[in-house]
Parts: sequence; structure tokens; C-alpha cells
Amino acid sequence: MSKIVISGYYGFANAGDEAMLTAIVKSLRKAEESVDLTVISGNPHSTATKHQVASIHRFSPLKIYSALASCDLLLSGGGSLLQDVTSKKSLLYYLAIIWLGKILDKKVMLFAHGIGPIRSGILRKLTKFVCSKADLITVRDTDSLEELERLGVALDKVRLTADAVLTLAQANKEQGVELLQKFNVSQTKPVVAISVRSWGSSDKYLQEIGKAADALVASKGVQIVLLPLQYPADVIACKKLQQFMKCKEAVILDTAFDTEQFLALMGNFSLLIGMRLHALIFAAVMEIPFIALSYDPKIDGFVKEVAGTNIGAIESLAAEDLLQAAQRALEFENSGNERLAQLRTKALENAQLAFNLLR
Repeated sequence: MSKIVISGYYGFANAGDEAMLTAIVKSLRKAEESVDLTVISGNPHSTATKHQVASIHRFSPLKIYSALASCDLLLSGGGSLLQDVTSKKSLLYYLAIIWLGKILDKKVMLFAHGIGPIRSGILRKLTKFVCSKADLITVRDTDSLEELERLGVALDKVRLTADAVLTLAQANKEQGVELLQKFNVSQTKPVVAISVRSWGSSDKYLQEIGKAADALVASKGVQIVLLPLQYPADVIACKKLQQFMKCKEAVILDTAFDTEQFLALMGNFSLLIGMRLHALIFAAVMEIPFIALSYDPKIDGFVKEVAGTNIGAIESLAAEDLLQAAQRALEFENSGNERLAQLRTKALENAQLAFNLLR
């Protein structure tokens, strides 16, 4: 029985990171049913209950040391952990966990990471040093691969795979119907979901999205729902967007959903307009069209990989451009994405590569 410790941004009610953990746990158990998993989390009780794993607090150094000392493999578990845009401290934290794993002479794998941006010169050098000690690095997009190369990390230990969430199975859409009914959302007309988050000091991007949403309601007769991916943090941005809209029928899905519920909801939308990366990935898994609103290079990286629609940076977002893109997306039936199928296959390689390290 393999003993694996997973480190990441877990236990903070971020739907994307929780979906990442769900996907990692499922893929590891599919490869080895009896695998012993311990997850480092901000909320160990919640993580242990949701994912049926052992869990320790991210700020319990003695427990982390003990878990790493007795494990076979440390997985730095995916997502945009290695970047300094949101926090330099978090980058240092995740690098410290990786470094501790190597000090304890453990196998260390960076699992389906998105790398960067890292703007600090000192932190770029530190990231190169620590990542160069890892036994294996898998990255979820070409941009991350290129960023590692710019950092100076030898690419012989790097593999381009795909985001782990793409391995999740499609959810039952009927569950999504029931959830929408609780919010009095009827499917007698197309449902367009908008996922936004707070970003920067200006609300101009929300105003532009609101104008486009109003025009979409007028031209296509759609129902708008606002979908907070990180609950309750994203509710603030959703409420602001709702206030900017002239149409007062937009519904905020104001509750916390788990990964399966998000996927089930997504399957009932005709279109997703999203800022959060994993809102876009959920849409991809459920094979519904999406339009990306980019606030971070990780958005651009994913959309490029799946050949999706990216309306551009939110700083320059124009309502008319978004409206036209949404109208086009609603007019054409989604016929599947061959590139997405390839990425799902690549995403499945992450777990196999992890066990290859142990063997």
C-alpha cells in the first residue's frame, strides 16, 4: 500500500481547488484502490469528510513533518500554487513543503501544475532551485512548460499533461435541474451562466458584463444565472453585477455546491461566460460552450489548449464584443471537441506517472 501526502490550496471552499483534489483522489484510487492518502488542508475536518482521506492542518508543522517522514511520495497537488501575484507568502509556503519533502529524502512530484506568473527575481531563482530538486513535474498547459524553461528548470523531468479536473466523469444533469428549480430557474428558455470574481480596484468590467447580459436577454430571450465558484467570496461580485444589470430577473445561485453539483448545474446551461478557470473547465467537462474572461495567464493557457473562445483581458472588456461572442456561441450547436478528448487522455497520465515514481 502506497502512502501519499497531497499538498495544495484545499479546505478554503474554492470550487476549483476542491474539484482538483476530488480529481486527484479519484485518479489515484483508480490506479491503486488501497492507496493511503493524507491531505494538507486549511480545514482538515471538512477535507477528511468530503474526500474520505486523512487530513492535517496546513499550519501544523509537526504533523506535516511526521506525515512527510512516513510517506512514500509527496504530491504538490496542482493548480496555480507556484505564483506570486496573489501572494508571495503562499509561494514560499508551497516551495517550503516541496523542499521539506526532499530534505526527508522522499519522492516529490508536482502534479498538473500551472506555473507562474512569478514576478520577483529572487522568487524566480528560489522556484528554479526548489523545482529542480523535484523528481517529476507535470504541467497542465504549454505556457507553464515554457515558464519552467524560462526559469531554467531542466525539462528532462517535466511532462506536459493536462488539468486533473478534466479526468472527472460527467455528472447527471437531472441533479442540476433539481438544483435550478430550488432557485425558481425555469428551463423554458436558454440558461446562460456568468461566473465572476472580484478583481482589481475598478468595477468597469462588471458594468460591461452587465450591459452585455442585458442585451443578450433582449436579443435572445435567455435566463441569466450568476454562479459563485468560490463561496461566499464570489457572491460579492455577483451582487454587484446583478445591480449593474437593468434586467432584474438574473438569479444568483447563492449557496455552496460540491464538485458534482457544479458539473450537474453546468450541464443544464446553454452557455457559460466565466472568469474562474475551473468554471471554464467544468463547462469543458460537460461539453457546453464557454467564453473566457481573462484576468490571469492561466485562463489564456487553458483556452489556448482547448482551442476555446477567449474574449480577452477584463481590463479592456467591451460589452459589444462580449455580446457578439455570446450570440455566436448560442447560435451554433456544440459538436464536441476532439482536442478536449485528447486532453482528458493526457490528464489521466498524471496519476500513472505518480505511481511510476514509486515503482
